[in-house]
Amino acid sequence: MIRRLTVATVAAAALSLALAGCGNSSNSGSGSGSNSGSGSSGGSGSAVDWAEKVCKSIEPDVEALGKTPDVDPSDMAKTKDNMVSFLGKFSTALGHMATSLKDSGDPPVANGKEDVAKLISALDSAKKAVDEAKTNLDKASASDPAAFQEAFTKVGEDLSKLGDLEDPTKSLEANKELKDAFDQAPTCKKIDMGGGSSSTPTS
Repeated sequence: MIRRLTVATVAAAALSLALAGCGNSSNSGSGSGSNSGSGSSGGSGSAVDWAEKVCKSIEPDVEALGKTPDVDPSDMAKTKDNMVSFLGKFSTALGHMATSLKDSGDPPVANGKEDVAKLISALDSAKKAVDEAKTNLDKASASDPAAFQEAFTKVGEDLSKLGDLEDPTKSLEANKELKDAFDQAPTCKKIDMGGGSSSTPTS
């Protein structure tokens, strides 16, 4: 699960490069923390149970983040629609992932609350960058090639901010108990296996 979250962020950053390439060429392009619980370090149940609850909740979101839209330089109107739709789903997935972590309560491990809060903050920052990119693209007119190319370049810049963010799963990787819990939870393992061969198409 931790690897899939990281892959999702990297995929978005890679997509931003494809968008920038499309925007810079007129005839060619590339396809492509909140509060919870008490002050104690954990709640009832095992860390694996907590991780399983989280992964079951975010499984559809992780799958959504693993998909990228078609970018066709020969049909800018279609490309815009595909991108706006993708960015909307991307934002929704990131928001739901953060909410799922909040709703799952404090993980029953030492320093778990603080480490999860860092992950939620990273997801919120990623969502903000995606929302900004979607807003900028939505304003662009596909009937004006020059303006649309400029908008695509701006979208690429907005999404490239995701590459500047700290690895959203760094805090979980550093907490051995949390990392072990995600490695052992059945749904988390399934998510990992499902994304082991995922890649971001570029051409």
